[in-house]
Amino acid sequence: MVAAESGSAPRTGILVIGSLVMDRKFFASGRLDRTVGRSETVWSVERHHGGVGRNIATNAARLGHPVTFAGLSGPGADAAELEGALTRLGVALHVRRAADGIGRFDVTLDAHGSQISSRITLPDPALGKALCGPALAERIEAAGAVVMEGGLDEELMVWVSEQARRHAVPVCCLPTRQADFGPRAHLLPHYDVLILNTEEAGALLGRLPGAPARPGEQAGRLLRRGPRVVVVTDGARGAALATATAPGPVHLPAEPGVCADDTGAGDALASAFVVAMAAGRAPGDALAQGLRAARVTIACPQSTCHSLSPALVGAPRSRTRTCGVNRT
Repeated sequence: MVAAESGSAPRTGILVIGSLVMDRKFFASGRLDRTVGRSETVWSVERHHGGVGRNIATNAARLGHPVTFAGLSGPGADAAELEGALTRLGVALHVRRAADGIGRFDVTLDAHGSQISSRITLPDPALGKALCGPALAERIEAAGAVVMEGGLDEELMVWVSEQARRHAVPVCCLPTRQADFGPRAHLLPHYDVLILNTEEAGALLGRLPGAPARPGEQAGRLLRRGPRVVVVTDGARGAALATATAPGPVHLPAEPGVCADDTGAGDALASAFVVAMAAGRAPGDALAQGLRAARVTIACPQSTCHSLSPALVGAPRSRTRTCGVNRT
């Protein structure tokens, strides 16, 4: 495993620690006649870039903020394509290469668009421990904020939190891979900011009778477990915000917007929220920007909308129907 870096560590900006995933959609696009009475299905493939960390880095860069992406990568064309797309957006890279460092999500659809099969393969989180060291510590010290996926290696996450707090750098976590590793509630004291949806919040709080179901109640309960800022998204109903400096949680409604595809809207919300907080905005204002970023994304067929920009995130509400806010 060899380090591969490009770009220099920014003095300010957001450091994103997460995953790179190549999504592939295989679908039947036609029939090919071989002989009389015999034909074969013609298959086509669409490739899309994914991974929560990659999504956050991409969105934050489009919102005009300096960004560094740190995580696992791999050899080959997929890694080169994913890394190239990030660097063209101005994202600096701090990656460790491993044979299985790129995640893959494959979906096969039939001629009617119905799913035949799906398969996801993600890197072993333990490989991420190799990121711990002086080079990443320098990146953390230079950052204005750190964002990390909650499905990373636990030793890496604790180490990142310790390094960040040594230099008063806030750490934001987005829970991922709860189905694989559980909710990991014991790590909550290591986060300053927690952004998640109602399902993820329910897993962290436990699904016992009497457990809070409303996002505001969930945010308040999670706030008492360590983070100083908690955002709980609730699809088309908007999001709740709880902070250590406010008397109680507040709820902001979802921004209305044309609904093309809600995939990635939660990542857009989290990206804009962290960018706004890193720029010194109050949490309520940051959440309003996050909801506007989600609105822009649900109007796009892409999970990271090419149109996302500071101008659009600051735009007033439009009067069209609402679509949900989900994170993948």
